[in-house]
Amino acid sequence: MTTPILTCTGCGATKPEPDGAPTDLFPSAHCGNCPPWTCETCGQTCSATALCPCWISLDGMTTADIKAIFAGDGTFNVNPVSNP
Repeated sequence: MTTPILTCTGCGATKPEPDGAPTDLFPSAHCGNCPPWTCETCGQTCSATALCPCWISLDGMTTADIKAIFAGDGTFNVNPVSNP
């Protein structure tokens, strides 16, 4: 059995119980309880409710549009070339 990790590494807030989120097994670097922080990539202010410009929200997008975003920079290769 896996012991859940329920504590945020950013602020130390602890969830009262597992809720099915990935943070049940892997600690979150930031959560909804964290104060705003400076993004290490762009240097702008970021928070759980107001993400910096580095983040792209995929909420409400179709699967095809999401694939197109990742295919544009080559990070989402759904048909990788393999060497036999």
